[in-house]
Amino acid sequence: MRNMLDSAMIEGATADAVEARLRSTLDSIASFTIGAEEEYILVDPTTLLPIPRSGEAVWSCHGDRRVAAELLQCQIEGIAPISVAVADVVRELRSVRRLLDSRLAGVARLVAVGAHPTATDPGPITEAPRYAQIALSHPLAARRMLVGGLHVHVAVGGADRALAVFNALRSYLPFIAAVAANAPFHEGEDSGMASVRPTLLRHLPRTGTPPAFQSLSEYAEFLVWSRGVGAQDATHHWWDLRIHPSTGTIEVRVADVPTHVEDTGAIVALTQSLIFRLAERYDSGEMLECHATERIEENARLAARDGVGGLLANLDDGSSVATADAVLSLVEALTPSALALGCLDELSGIERLAREGGGATRQRLVAESGGIDELVRWLAEQTTGRRSGAGFAEPELVAQTG
Repeated sequence: MRNMLDSAMIEGATADAVEARLRSTLDSIASFTIGAEEEYILVDPTTLLPIPRSGEAVWSCHGDRRVAAELLQCQIEGIAPISVAVADVVRELRSVRRLLDSRLAGVARLVAVGAHPTATDPGPITEAPRYAQIALSHPLAARRMLVGGLHVHVAVGGADRALAVFNALRSYLPFIAAVAANAPFHEGEDSGMASVRPTLLRHLPRTGTPPAFQSLSEYAEFLVWSRGVGAQDATHHWWDLRIHPSTGTIEVRVADVPTHVEDTGAIVALTQSLIFRLAERYDSGEMLECHATERIEENARLAARDGVGGLLANLDDGSSVATADAVLSLVEALTPSALALGCLDELSGIERLAREGGGATRQRLVAESGGIDELVRWLAEQTTGRRSGAGFAEPELVAQTG
């Protein structure tokens, strides 16, 4: 939902007014509460191709605020309300998946995946002014945006602390993207990437790694300036990371939506623990790192191509490290934070994803075994835990070696 800040931006508020309202929101929010949104694709139960049933899905849930429409009529969003514990987020999202699955039985199936593996036609746009405007302004994006992301919100009380954490968190986006990579196939072909989703998202402006901002004033000035290039409000900034003006949270948008909700829990735990640790360092008086956007973008490219099976560059000296090893080292460093937050069990799922290869590896194994068409059926079964026939068992994964 939009708050007064979004409305003020639409009405033409000054940068000073935007900064004041943004600061007020960030200063008043409780630290480290979390929320999450998963984007799903609705597919025909028989053809397994996208089917425009989001309106029916929303209607069938009778006003449940955990369900919302998306840009395409074949997309639907599941929303976990603001929580304190990662376990609560996982429980809510599992409930939403099962709710949608039961209400759409016989009409559509739910698929949680970074990009539909075989579809070439995403179908019609959702009939709402916001989505009509996006489609009009970005027609290529509207034809190519058959994707699903996981958006994680974490509150960081205090405007200056939130901005410092935002700037530092940019450097870790490729780590999250690598473990969450879940879109190796596109339009019936292996893309050669662990996730093709970032490439498809580039059809929209203001995507990828956001710039660093030296002050909240500079950020507010950019929000106001960007109205002139079509960003009607801050929700038109589709970066992998943004300070969300409505909720006052840091929103991490870089992850593909996981097929398994347990993997969602792992990524939410990683995100919450990382933000907690960065905030702790800021509170201790440490100057948080703020790396150049172009360096982070190089790692983002590697993460999208290779997932956890490749290399990442040290952002200071350019030396290479195995991505899986870098992720495992990060998990070790975040263990005290996860313990304090009560999400140590969920964070341990990141170790499994790093060692086994995650969603992209699973998809390739299933496609190799049964073909790409059966892959979509397997994705639907794994998304909700409901089998529609013989199907495929969970593939046996081989641990990555770094």
